[in-house]
Amino acid sequence: MSEQADPVSTGALGEREREGTIELLGTIAYGTISGFTRMAADSEMATDLRLKRALASMAVKEFHNHELLVDHIIELGGDPIAAMAPFEEAFEAFHARTKPRNLLEGLVKAYIGDGIASDFYIEISKYVEPTSREIIRRASSDHRDVDTIVGAVRDGIVEDPRRGGPLALWGRRLVGEALTQGQVVAADREALSELVLGLSHDRPGATLNEMGELMQRITDRHRRRMGRLGLSA
Repeated sequence: MSEQADPVSTGALGEREREGTIELLGTIAYGTISGFTRMAADSEMATDLRLKRALASMAVKEFHNHELLVDHIIELGGDPIAAMAPFEEAFEAFHARTKPRNLLEGLVKAYIGDGIASDFYIEISKYVEPTSREIIRRASSDHRDVDTIVGAVRDGIVEDPRRGGPLALWGRRLVGEALTQGQVVAADREALSELVLGLSHDRPGATLNEMGELMQRITDRHRRRMGRLGLSA
């Protein structure tokens, strides 16, 4: 982990843009550390060794992504703990509202929830400077073990088709909660909102139409993920 801020990185950004970028990195960093702890807990519930390994591997990747984001916050002259702290309450409230009741719900949340968050952050990263954009994209890339998660959910539904309906409802609830949280977090942080709208830098920001199209793309990808799981979106 870096000890000092990189003067080239911090100097390339205006103060307000730097503040908004650190806020965005802070929210993603808290999401990754939160995802790490929950995926690690899900791996404890798995009795199938291949599935246990896949969940543990996803948890490790989340932690590595967390370190990548934290390092970049430090490079920009920020304090990672201070950057993450404002988002703790929102994330923990989301997880409290979407606590899985069993392993299958946990798997759907790991796949659907992580996918929605990654899509949202990649979309938002279009409005930040190139170095931070690349860091966010690297931290939001798909994990190689998602196919194992998808297969386990599909197998669970084949084993007992009655699980399909409740899991589909669960998936729809997850996307609603996740999108609502993302919009609330973005609107609540002034510097982050200015970053996305292009008010803190010279690059074009998002228009209202573009934000609507962004949300539609995320919803479309969610439908495709639900289809992979064999669930109705």
